[in-house]
Amino acid sequence: MKKIIVGIIVVFIAFIGFMYIKSSENQGAEVEKVVIEHSLGSVEVPKNPKRVVVFDYGILDILDTLGANVIGLPRDMVPEHLSKYSSDKYANLGSLKEPNLEKIYEAKPDLIIIAGRQRDFYSSLSKVAPTIFVETSSADYMKGLKTNIDILTKVFDNSQMLNEKYAEIESRVNSIKAKVEEKGYNAMVLLSNNGRIAAYGEKSRFSIFYDYIGFKTTGEVVASTHGNKVTFEYLLEKNPDYIYIVDKAAVVGDNLLANKAFDNPIVKSTKAAQNGNIVFLNSVVWYTASGGLKSTEIMLDEVEKSVSK
Repeated sequence: MKKIIVGIIVVFIAFIGFMYIKSSENQGAEVEKVVIEHSLGSVEVPKNPKRVVVFDYGILDILDTLGANVIGLPRDMVPEHLSKYSSDKYANLGSLKEPNLEKIYEAKPDLIIIAGRQRDFYSSLSKVAPTIFVETSSADYMKGLKTNIDILTKVFDNSQMLNEKYAEIESRVNSIKAKVEEKGYNAMVLLSNNGRIAAYGEKSRFSIFYDYIGFKTTGEVVASTHGNKVTFEYLLEKNPDYIYIVDKAAVVGDNLLANKAFDNPIVKSTKAAQNGNIVFLNSVVWYTASGGLKSTEIMLDEVEKSVSK
């Protein structure tokens, strides 16, 4: 009996020793890393990170397509097509403009991804975990989207699908462009903010309408991140075929919504209004979530529908 007990103890000790060795080997194994270059510098990040924090909904969109393990984000304005990330399953790490550094530290991320709204926090966040800064170029939407896809394909394996989806989007953009250019349409793209309106032209925010979809502009609009302030009288003077409106008030919860502001005799006199070509866009997507794959599809859905009547 003693021999049996001794034998069991020996086997048990041998098993524990084996598990300790395997554990030591795993702990000693180096995590594969890759160097990512971005406009704020370069950073060494883990390949296939397991705990990703993201502060840009466009990038979240792409990460969702990849099936990446996102653990936290700002949950204050999550777009509907990414609504699952509003769940308490994901840490709420501040707002788009104000990351909560303490909560981010507590989340123990192995990768943080930020964009323009968090630019000033780059240095602080880099002390918490490797941080990548991404941006969708206002002057070149599709190029910016492709640049961000290229960054993520370096970080994550099995990401060839991203390039395939980009190619599908590019093909669709060209198809819509052919329709627009065949008709010779012009357009004005506006950001409405509680009664104030700003127009955007080529090489500026929302320039995808002109630079890729093929609408002609209706006047000289200086390239600007914040647009050029205009009046309702200006809309009537330029009298575009289409008026596309992004309503910031609908995003941030201000009082005067764009559909009320534009319900006036001057706007009703425009060619766009009379032909039913004033389009109120999905403002959350266009204002806070552009630069993703699904979000770009939603954006193209709206434009294609408007020119296919």
